[in-house]
Amino acid sequence: MVQDRKGASAFKLSRRHIGVAVLTGATLALSACAGGASSGSSDAPTVGFSAGVLDNPFTAGLVDSVVTEANSNGFNMLPASNAEGDPAKQVTDFNTLISQGVKGLVTIPRDSDAIIPAIEAANAANIPVVTVDTAANGGKIYMNVRADNVAMGTSVCEQIGKLTGGKGTVLELHGALSTTSGFDRNKGFSDCMQSRFPDVEIIRKDTNWESAKAVENAQTVLSTSKIDAVFLASDSVMLSGVQTVMEGQGKWAPAGQPGHVPLVTIDGSKGSLDAIRSGHVDAVISQPVDLYGKYGVQYLKDAIAGKEYKVGPSEHGSEIVEYKGNLADMLPSPVITTDNVDDENLWGNKK
Repeated sequence: MVQDRKGASAFKLSRRHIGVAVLTGATLALSACAGGASSGSSDAPTVGFSAGVLDNPFTAGLVDSVVTEANSNGFNMLPASNAEGDPAKQVTDFNTLISQGVKGLVTIPRDSDAIIPAIEAANAANIPVVTVDTAANGGKIYMNVRADNVAMGTSVCEQIGKLTGGKGTVLELHGALSTTSGFDRNKGFSDCMQSRFPDVEIIRKDTNWESAKAVENAQTVLSTSKIDAVFLASDSVMLSGVQTVMEGQGKWAPAGQPGHVPLVTIDGSKGSLDAIRSGHVDAVISQPVDLYGKYGVQYLKDAIAGKEYKVGPSEHGSEIVEYKGNLADMLPSPVITTDNVDDENLWGNKK
């Protein structure tokens, strides 16, 4: 169990309760934003938010970030649509928002290919689209705001290489490869491991960004194979369930204690930072969730105003690159260990 009990009850909530709490909070937050905006200027542009899911701390933090920035930028933001993990429903949600006359759309695609028809429909209606976290593989996107997921996967590889001494067997619980984030994290990790730590065997299991699948795969692999390290592609989705599995098998021990299995994750949720403090998680690659919202909304505002961007350094220290015919603002993602886990700027440390 996590020894630092501050906040641990929230960390150990069941997936069902986390999902209900996050979804309720996110829906209320966006509803409040829309309600507050409706009392403002009728000239304020109405914008929409299409989410692939709204059931984990990462998406909750991202929704809160977008709401805060939308409020400060004077938008009338409609309540977020939730595709509940269904790519087809997200296309329908997109079309509904278009029919409501929005002037711009922010989206987290559930599937980078399946979302293309929805984006093309927005293009046909001259509605600018900004994607955050996950890119689309087609259609015209004004800007994709995300971290360099290949680089994040490479950072995980480097941490695991050090922790294992470049030997042994690693369990990789990756996200859906149909999403750019899932594909790129897997690519960065796999390419780095192959080139730098070729003696490490990797057991790869697809979770489809679903906690239940992460639990099922962890249960099977950890009970049948000697695992020397674990890589979770999303601690927001997977960590709580995988912790339960490891506890049940006597493998949830702090670093330096018998039975410790090195664990490296991506996201930087509160639970993962608490687990670093307690010694159960060795390193986290933290996503800049607050910056996703900040710059995602800013780019939407710029799109509506007709501002144009090009490849090169951004105005905030990141790099704008071309990605599949569109522009992507690649924000930095720091490696978090016991040395910097208390940094107040990390989204997982914010109240």
